[in-house]
Amino acid sequence: MRPRLSPSFVVAVLALVVATSGTGYAAGLITSRQIADNTIRSQDIRNGTVTGRDLRDRSVTGADLRDGSVTGADVRDGTLSGADLAAGSVPRSRLATACAAGEERVFGGCVRRAASGPSSFQAAIDDCNRRDGRLPTTLELTWIAAHDEYGWADGSANQYEFTSDYTGANPFTPIAFDRLGFSVSNASGQFFWHHCVTG
Repeated sequence: MRPRLSPSFVVAVLALVVATSGTGYAAGLITSRQIADNTIRSQDIRNGTVTGRDLRDRSVTGADLRDGSVTGADVRDGTLSGADLAAGSVPRSRLATACAAGEERVFGGCVRRAASGPSSFQAAIDDCNRRDGRLPTTLELTWIAAHDEYGWADGSANQYEFTSDYTGANPFTPIAFDRLGFSVSNASGQFFWHHCVTG
């Protein structure tokens, strides 16, 4: 005796065949050549379906990314080096090691305990710029002078160090101080020592 197929059974089997073959059939019908450029947008793609393997190397640039959309958590450890970052784009205060060896955290940055120099005023500015820093203000240099943990000039209290401040009258000239508080109001032609405030 042969089993009889009921109409409802035939409809159920047919529905199952259509349901399971529909996506495969559609995938075979639509190819990437049939999709016009720029017609599929982010909202048309299910989250998590496009990975790095799906993208051609160097096909995505910074201009393709929304500002702030990539964070440190999105970057694999060890994939970036200092050469990948623009100079000065990461302030020292954002780095894990805020001050280098031989520096102290002060004035919202770092100051080396040893003075540099002697040099011209411009060379002192250039040195601080290379360190991503600046010369200290008069008040900051006065504070440094009052703290023995910071070396002063060549070790002599009567040697002068540059500040970032200028005289208030024209011609504007840089000011320097010795550790005792005496000043030189036109230090532009002198060779003195300096500290840098970095970070």
